[in-house]
Amino acid sequence: MKTICGFLAITVVFCSLTFAEDTIVKEVQGQGPSKDDAIKNGLFQAVAQAKGIKVGSGDYSFGYRSASADINRTSTGKTVGFDAVSVQTSGTLQTTDIAGLVKTYEIIGEKKLDDGTYQVTLTVWVYNRVADKTSRTRFAVMPLRPEERLYSFINLTVPGEQLADRLAQKITTAITQTNKFAVLDRQHIQEYLHEQGVLFLTAPIEEQARIGQVLGADYMLVGTITEANLRIKHSTNEAIAGVTFKEYRADFAFDYRVIVASSRQVKFSDSVRLRLETNEVKQLVTKWEPPDLDYKELVDNLVAKAAAEVVNKLSDRLYPPRIASIETDGKIIIDQGGDRLVTGTLLDVFKADKQITDADTNEIIGSTEVLVATIRIDKVAPVLSYCSVVSGDASQLARGLICRTKSLPAGQPEGMKSNVERTPQGGVKLPSDK
Repeated sequence: MKTICGFLAITVVFCSLTFAEDTIVKEVQGQGPSKDDAIKNGLFQAVAQAKGIKVGSGDYSFGYRSASADINRTSTGKTVGFDAVSVQTSGTLQTTDIAGLVKTYEIIGEKKLDDGTYQVTLTVWVYNRVADKTSRTRFAVMPLRPEERLYSFINLTVPGEQLADRLAQKITTAITQTNKFAVLDRQHIQEYLHEQGVLFLTAPIEEQARIGQVLGADYMLVGTITEANLRIKHSTNEAIAGVTFKEYRADFAFDYRVIVASSRQVKFSDSVRLRLETNEVKQLVTKWEPPDLDYKELVDNLVAKAAAEVVNKLSDRLYPPRIASIETDGKIIIDQGGDRLVTGTLLDVFKADKQITDADTNEIIGSTEVLVATIRIDKVAPVLSYCSVVSGDASQLARGLICRTKSLPAGQPEGMKSNVERTPQGGVKLPSDK
């Protein structure tokens, strides 16, 4: 155990980073009871100088935790490196915050002092995240947690971890298609957590946010699958004696939070609740043949539907679709596309009006919106969509106005979904006919 004023999260990486960054070179001195401790203290100083620090009050005690306890030295003894070293807090509340990535370092001087401690002089190459070319917000979809060990979909049972991983993949894909975020590589995230031996799913939010900082994320999504199943319900109809109806219902529930890595606060939390009846369940498979259903396809599309709901809510909170351009022929181009937008969807276009501030903190918490027009999506491309005006004042449309999916009028119920289908010949097909 060593006493240091501060908190450090450092990963020494040679080629495992999946995002390219330039480096800042620092020459520093480190001192400690052993040579290895002196090196670690020197790295602390280098990252502090390169990245800046945010200082709390008091002295704090920290313990070193390393994924690789040995420090490997070359035959010259001048260049050393270790795979993963981090300094973690020991239950303190206020700390000095330093987070950075060290590419490599070289020992240019070392000596043992009269008091028995060691002093080293290092040249340290610290990754400079500012040099990254993208200006998009960095987003990390962290490992998701299943509440159950197994989930049942009639003839298919899916392990919870597998279902959670599939949902994370679908969310990552959908976030990428918004064209608003630089999504961190999931494999790199998994490798880092494995190397560090971090039990991320049980870590407190403070520790989760610190991990996000080390990974270079601005926002992190974490969450839990609380329900997922497909069931058959048998029912009868008093008007048709002796006939049993077979109905299907699929349920999926996911609770999630979006964490701001820099402030270690929850930006917002929300839930997705899907409850699909027979006709909606049929849309999850290419071919509806109950005796021989493709349950893998059904589950995959159910998870994709849940992921789309998550990203729609996330996008609406952080980066809702906006008008990118208005063409001379009157066509409207919005700045999002991909699988999450569907041709024929109606979008209401709003302009911001009056800013609203919090009565206690005086922080701006939003603004009122004025409906300008309604547009329809006519064509969807990978990163943008083409729309046309269907109602409202087209002359008030302008670049940057927010677009939101048109909702049902207030007080208008959706009504119950019929389980009776009409045939092309004009007749009807009852559930018992299937």
